[in-house]
Amino acid sequence: MIEKIKTSGITLKSLMYLIVGNLGLAFTLDCFYTANEIAAGGFGGIGLIVSTLAPVSVGTVVFVISIPVFIWSYFVEGFAYTLSALLSTLAFSFFADVLTFLPNITDNRLLAVICGGAVYGVSGAVLVRGYVAGSGTDLLARLLVTKFRHVSLGAMVFICDGVVVVASVFAFGDIESGIYAALAIFVCSYVMDAVINGFNKAAVFEIITPTPETADALANAVLQNLDRGVTLIPVVGMYEKSPRNMLMIAISPKQTYELKDLVDTYAPGSFAVMVHANEVIGEGFKGLDVTVPIKNISTEDRL
Repeated sequence: MIEKIKTSGITLKSLMYLIVGNLGLAFTLDCFYTANEIAAGGFGGIGLIVSTLAPVSVGTVVFVISIPVFIWSYFVEGFAYTLSALLSTLAFSFFADVLTFLPNITDNRLLAVICGGAVYGVSGAVLVRGYVAGSGTDLLARLLVTKFRHVSLGAMVFICDGVVVVASVFAFGDIESGIYAALAIFVCSYVMDAVINGFNKAAVFEIITPTPETADALANAVLQNLDRGVTLIPVVGMYEKSPRNMLMIAISPKQTYELKDLVDTYAPGSFAVMVHANEVIGEGFKGLDVTVPIKNISTEDRL
């Protein structure tokens, strides 16, 4: 059973993730979306729509409409995560207002969609990686995936922001703006899922060694040099009907070539198969399961 978090505090590390993530979100809004009239979803998109129709800042609108989501977050994710949501909203509102002095980076709306969506997606993934809440529909999507676990976080963001895209069409009186906004959300969702899933990837080796001695030598080398677990599985080669030993080893992708060198050194003549795993759960690997409420994740697993 997962150990529940015992502290309501926010660490310095998570605070840094919060600041960097929201700075990236606000930068995208001010430098790519606003001047190009791209309301690419989110409460920031709603703020952009309202600020176009009334003399009120984007940051103020974002903060006001976030209050009901904070209440839901408290019951689903707990106090610590909700506190980070509040800080995240304040940070985003602050950065969105402060960075308005920055110039629009490009007047090419397609380029703004691609670059802005990429920066927004990476920034959202930074918040997820730091186990802190985003603001607006990013927070709403995170809450919804705890109920609809078959939907990825990126896809849920895409769904939530769809309503804002439709509203932007009416606000700007331009269906072309809605199309660009939909493209921006797609890029953001795709990048976010790609970055988040990238933390879970691993390489799994299945190595059939020629002798029991080479299996022992290779296993010991992996344990000492790579600090990874090794599982020995007895197998039978059907061509000669001879018993063999197979080692199964899960490693991070960057350790692939190190393991290949160990095989060449300690178990020459082995038959090895490598497969890519999208996720590995267990000791030595830290997955990012966004469907699990933060309050149910131990402090140690978050660090």
